[in-house]
Amino acid sequence: MTESIDIFPWDDNFCTGLAKIDHQHKKLVAILNRLASHAVFGNQQLQLNTVFKELVDYTVYHFKTEEDIWHQYLSDDDVVDDHKLSHDIFIQQVLQLQSELTSTPSDALLEKTISFLTQWLASHILESDRYMVVYVLALESGMNKQEAEDFTQQKMQGSTRHLINVILSIYASLSTNTLHLMRKTRLSAEIQQKLIRSEKRFEKAMYYAKVGHWDLANLNGHFQWSAQMYSLMGIIKDASPTLTLLADIIHPKYRSKLMASMKSCYHNGTEHHVQYQITRPSDNQIRWIECRGKRVVTDNGTFSISGFAQDITEFKQAEIKLIEQQQQLQFISDNSPFYIARCDEAQKYIYVSKPYAALFGLQPDDIVGQTVKETMGEIIYGEVKNHIDKVLSGTPTSYDLCLFSKELLVQYVPEFDDQQNVVGYITGISDITERKQLEQKLRLAAKVFESQEGIFITDSDKNILQANCAFSKITGYQEQDIIGKPLQLFNGDLYDEQFYNQIWDKLRDEDCWEGEIWHQHQNGSTFPAYLYVDAVRNDQNHITNYIVTINDISTRKKNEKKIQQLAFYDHLTQLPNRRLLLDRLNRVIISNKRLNKNNALLFLDIDRFKMLNDTYGHDMGDLLLTSIAERLAECVREEDTLARIGGDEFVIILEGLSEQSITAASQTTEICHKILAAMSHSFQLKNIQYHCSASIGVVLFNDPSATTSEIMKQADIAMYQAKVAGRNTMRFFDPTMQEEILKRAKLENELFEAVKHNHFKLFYQIQVNHLQQPIGAEALIRWLHPQKGIITPVEFIPYAEESGLILAIGSWVIETACQQLKQWQTQPATKALTISINVSSKQFRQPEFVDQVIDTINKYDINPSRLKMELTESLLLDDIGNTIVQMHALGKLGIQFSLDDFGTGYSSLQYLKKLPLYQLKIDRSFVGDLITDKSDQSIVKTIISMAESLGFSVIAEGVETIEQQQFLQREGCLYYQGYLFGKPVPIKEFELLVNDIQAQDQSKTSGLKLNHSA
Repeated sequence: MTESIDIFPWDDNFCTGLAKIDHQHKKLVAILNRLASHAVFGNQQLQLNTVFKELVDYTVYHFKTEEDIWHQYLSDDDVVDDHKLSHDIFIQQVLQLQSELTSTPSDALLEKTISFLTQWLASHILESDRYMVVYVLALESGMNKQEAEDFTQQKMQGSTRHLINVILSIYASLSTNTLHLMRKTRLSAEIQQKLIRSEKRFEKAMYYAKVGHWDLANLNGHFQWSAQMYSLMGIIKDASPTLTLLADIIHPKYRSKLMASMKSCYHNGTEHHVQYQITRPSDNQIRWIECRGKRVVTDNGTFSISGFAQDITEFKQAEIKLIEQQQQLQFISDNSPFYIARCDEAQKYIYVSKPYAALFGLQPDDIVGQTVKETMGEIIYGEVKNHIDKVLSGTPTSYDLCLFSKELLVQYVPEFDDQQNVVGYITGISDITERKQLEQKLRLAAKVFESQEGIFITDSDKNILQANCAFSKITGYQEQDIIGKPLQLFNGDLYDEQFYNQIWDKLRDEDCWEGEIWHQHQNGSTFPAYLYVDAVRNDQNHITNYIVTINDISTRKKNEKKIQQLAFYDHLTQLPNRRLLLDRLNRVIISNKRLNKNNALLFLDIDRFKMLNDTYGHDMGDLLLTSIAERLAECVREEDTLARIGGDEFVIILEGLSEQSITAASQTTEICHKILAAMSHSFQLKNIQYHCSASIGVVLFNDPSATTSEIMKQADIAMYQAKVAGRNTMRFFDPTMQEEILKRAKLENELFEAVKHNHFKLFYQIQVNHLQQPIGAEALIRWLHPQKGIITPVEFIPYAEESGLILAIGSWVIETACQQLKQWQTQPATKALTISINVSSKQFRQPEFVDQVIDTINKYDINPSRLKMELTESLLLDDIGNTIVQMHALGKLGIQFSLDDFGTGYSSLQYLKKLPLYQLKIDRSFVGDLITDKSDQSIVKTIISMAESLGFSVIAEGVETIEQQQFLQREGCLYYQGYLFGKPVPIKEFELLVNDIQAQDQSKTSGLKLNHSA
């Protein structure tokens, strides 16, 4: 029987008094109840689109019926038009609901439709239609129109009106609440039925799986056993099972394990899982039981254990038998002379014997599950792949394979299933190394005299019996000229008797001798040769023959000399290279153990060598390096070591200096001055005179425990300090300097992490005009260090420049500044402001810099004229041509350029007039003492005058007093930046500052207007 619900229960109270109208109302109510039944029970195949069409068609028919009746009596009454309007609104609402079929979930749309229809029908029937029916019936009774209208108004008021309101109020929530209640009731019943069915299926499954269920409230209490548990354990159902009873039927060796597992589960909550043997009391059978359980916490906080037990006897018996068979098979395969393995059709190992695994230096478990390709490697697999493909096609195959210096015979046999499909293959491998070696020896013996090495054989008395063609070719002696001659024929005058006796003594003791000798040629000349002499013994262990192999090593000797030159000497200057230098330095350190003298290591770096290469080319740089090497060689002693270790770096080891450190330092200083003086003279490089200098780092050492790397590092640090001191000088190593280098290295590592994790933030310092109105800000980066707090750019930007991290940091600054400009463009208070960013020279010279800037501007869609780049004067010193090109490319976009710290560098007026600059920035060093220092005043006036003549704007930084601002303004500088107007602050504080200044300006402007009006 189909379940249904009357969400709109019809009774006579809904009758209007006109049978035709009431009949049609019942039809609409039936459609509504059909929708509700589907929503609650879902037991009907219901197409909402069809129902909506039916609802629209029927309501149109119903409304036509009503309107015909009303027009018959009230053709010109406004109430008819109002009633018709309500019909039209209903149709529109139903069509609107129908249009939501594709966008609203069906359940939600169904509920929404039912709620609407329930409330509308109640209101339509009780209010609208009943009013019209009462009106019509009054007219039919003979009343005139006014009387009928008054009668209807009176009829629909009072208790009737109150009753209608109550019913409408009830129906406003009746549909939704009823639907929800009925759905919950249905779902509860369905869930209950599912639980019952699930429990029955569970009990049946446990019965067929021979699984019993148990509960234990406490360790000293009784088990609650299912019926299957009694059957598994062989205990009558009248018995009251406990842990003690269970322990009695368990094999003694499993009892302690069971009790320990139960206690651990109960007290610690660990899973109870044991396998044990029992002897069932019912039939004395020995059975295997697997038991699992978990601790359960009851509502009152106490513990119990619930679990399952299963008879696994058949499984254990099969497992034991399988283990025995596997052990037998394993014993056979592990002791077989064959290396055995099995693979499936996917070429994965499913069995591997120990000897097979040992071939690859592995254990069987390391290989099982891997593919042949993974185990053998790409190269070996390439050799065997065709054979594997053949056996997987069903054809046995065999082949020879050389693997890890072993010669192997590999045989593949396919494995088939019942349908004769190949499911894998068996590999059997035999070690045939000895057989192959024997074959090889036979082949070698047959071709011994075809060798490229010279060979001759003597008897036991050292008389020549036979020689090959290679011997004649090497020595010039023909075979017929030497047969029967003694060995002294060749080298009798070259070596004394003692030399030969040592050879024969070793041959008697060890049956072989080898070494280099000078061998005599038939034409009387000598050449270096390498000899192998083997003694051949008979069964009585007496020497019967000597076999001599000779090789001409003249070419090898020349190559060795050449290789040594390449390996240990710089190819350009012919000076010792780094490798030879470190070897000699190590020998000097070791010699300190007995000599106890001071030594010195000088680390020289040519100043501005890169500029020569970049300007005149590397050929000119190489010419300078060879000239420097010659001069340095004249400055050191013969016993000293002069080396070029790479690029423009030279190292000198001064050995055997005074035992007194002061004297040794003096000796070293004298040589350093001699070097610097030699370097001060110009170098003639083809057609140019070139001047250069060197920075020298010096470290004295006499500690035998020192290492070459320590000494080299210390000298490098000292050289770096000489660079810092202004170049063309020398510096001795200072340990405090090394601490500074380590601190710097740590800072660079931390800076790398900061770039990686974006630990930066932009602060903004306001820039104003002479009216103190905001015109923009300079974006100043801050490092937000996790331990040290905020770090200013002065402390980390130099390290970022040297390490190359400045590129990533600079890119982040541009990205962040453009993102901020994008936000400012949408705010009236900030849309006219500019942001100035500092651009590193290294960043600016990147070939892709212009494209990166363009991409960022396009990404945030900002006005490029609001972005200002501040460049330092040092950028103009190097590669000015490329700088001008880059600036013009960016200038075309509208980006403005400001020359930062102007007056502190070496700017050329010739370059200034070529650059698309917008502004010069007066450095703070000229502003600090501007009021009292005449020189600063003159410099500032000159900068302002020069900027005016070149058409540049001028802004001064570091303005801290009103007097400084007034002086600058009088001289024509109208833009300022400094603490007088605001410190660098985060963006929120900056925007508050701008708003405050603009608010004050507006207040002043309003005040002026008021005064003017007064």
